[in-house]
Amino acid sequence: MKTINLLIGILKIGAGLALLGMVCITSADVIGGLFDRPILGSEEIVSLMGAILLAFALPVTQREKGHIGVDLLYRLFPDKLKTRTDICISLVSCLFFFVAAWQSFLYAGEIRAVGQVSATIQFPVHYIIYGVFLGSLVLALVILAELVNLLRGHRDE
Repeated sequence: MKTINLLIGILKIGAGLALLGMVCITSADVIGGLFDRPILGSEEIVSLMGAILLAFALPVTQREKGHIGVDLLYRLFPDKLKTRTDICISLVSCLFFFVAAWQSFLYAGEIRAVGQVSATIQFPVHYIIYGVFLGSLVLALVILAELVNLLRGHRDE
């Protein structure tokens, strides 16, 4: 658990830095545009940072239960049914994100092997895909930890 929390903390900082970078690049591009000096590739840079932001923010959002849920019907379930539903959803989600992490890792390796770079700034995109791998892996671990707690009879409400 401590290792997962450490990874979440590192990714949270990375997500914050990506967001800060997106704001700075966008602001600088807008200001530069006023003086006919826009930043070459600013949209590309912001898009790449957005991918990192999303991948790195998902684990902390899952841990803090910051996602949006519609539970009109779920609230009416008896506790046993809620627990069973949560176990099924956690199991499917965990498997999905482990597969997503695995496939991201394989894809990043393929992209690295062929030397693919972004169109304008020529940034090696495999770094971004490895970031998606890391975010997906940590998210899967967070969901796995929640699944273990559910199986032990501990519910996070």
